[in-house]
Amino acid sequence: MANNFLNTTWVSMQVLRLLLNKLIVAEYFNRSWQKDFTKEFAPGSQVTVKFPQRFTVSDGMSYDPQGINRLQTPVNLDQWMQVAFEWDDYEEAVKLERSESELQAQYFEPAAAALAQECDSRCARWAYQNASMEVGALGTDPTSVSTYFSARQRLEENAAGVLGKRCMLISSSMMTSLGTNITTIFHPADEITKSWKEGVIGELGAFMFYESQSLFSHTAGIWAAGVTVNGANQTGTSITITATAGDTFNVGDKFSIANVNLVNPMTRRIPGKAYNKVFTVTQALTAAGGGADVLNFMPPIYGPTSQYQNVDALPANSAALTLWPGTTSPNGKVGTVGLGLTRQAFAIVGAKLYVPQSVEKAGVAQDPDTGLSVRKVKAWDPVRSVQVNRMDSLFGLGNLYQDNGAITVAGA
Repeated sequence: MANNFLNTTWVSMQVLRLLLNKLIVAEYFNRSWQKDFTKEFAPGSQVTVKFPQRFTVSDGMSYDPQGINRLQTPVNLDQWMQVAFEWDDYEEAVKLERSESELQAQYFEPAAAALAQECDSRCARWAYQNASMEVGALGTDPTSVSTYFSARQRLEENAAGVLGKRCMLISSSMMTSLGTNITTIFHPADEITKSWKEGVIGELGAFMFYESQSLFSHTAGIWAAGVTVNGANQTGTSITITATAGDTFNVGDKFSIANVNLVNPMTRRIPGKAYNKVFTVTQALTAAGGGADVLNFMPPIYGPTSQYQNVDALPANSAALTLWPGTTSPNGKVGTVGLGLTRQAFAIVGAKLYVPQSVEKAGVAQDPDTGLSVRKVKAWDPVRSVQVNRMDSLFGLGNLYQDNGAITVAGA
């Protein structure tokens, strides 16, 4: 009796195909830097992505050269996933399924589903914690499409119009809150999308909507009293604040600063009605009090005269911070965070893992577009008389235009 598990390359290809078909969040991550991890020399666990130079325009004919100031962002190859299972020789002889279709249904498809869910979940967590723009109210699901059109507005005002295809990932609770007339709200999805993508709903406001179970619930930090800026004109990805000892700031918390308004990155002007720019906390903080606490966040603050200006004014001394703008009494509130994504907000890269020779069988398959790969290894343990099967995948995530190309939608 032939053992179908000998064909490890076939197994890897099948699991990879199933994994790719189940991805939704990860599909909207950019794959352009995959080539940097496939060079003949070892690139290390991180590559650096450089953003295009931005310039300001001078008035008049006198020569006014500007400095070259390229911004950059890291993409780290550090996300390892594994599904492993085993059986002993007796189980293989009397219990194990025989046909390839049975093996695929009973083992490969569940393994692929588990890998795909883990990859999508890690991408969803990365996106909600790193996206800075936000609409909605934490703890309350949107009850009309106006919230999602507000998300579209924020993206457009922040120059996302050139960043390509978009999706909106909402929870089942958000879906229900849209009401019974939902069939009249969305334009139907095309047949290919319906056939291959789970949870597809339709198109609205330039977003392809998906009902996703990969989204994360977030618990907001708790501030005992007002939190203010300590020191005027601070720039960059951290500010010194005055907070009450014990105040908490959680990774993924959104906040704004009074009178620090968003400007369009191209025109450097407030796009229509002014509103405070929103930032996302990137490092958890429990305040010590005393006015010396440092809050880390994204995106960086770039004020007037900067080539990369993104606000109309730098923070004033004692300017008040607002936790989760749009949410009433946000302290400690819990809610699921929906995601509006373009394909230029975040990066995903994959690595082709080493295929060991000192095992019974091993194979690997890699998708040329995403770089995601699956390695299948079969090894027999002579001590336990057990056949070991493991499938591994290694990928990495990074921020690209996280400030321009992604937005969170607060929900219940």
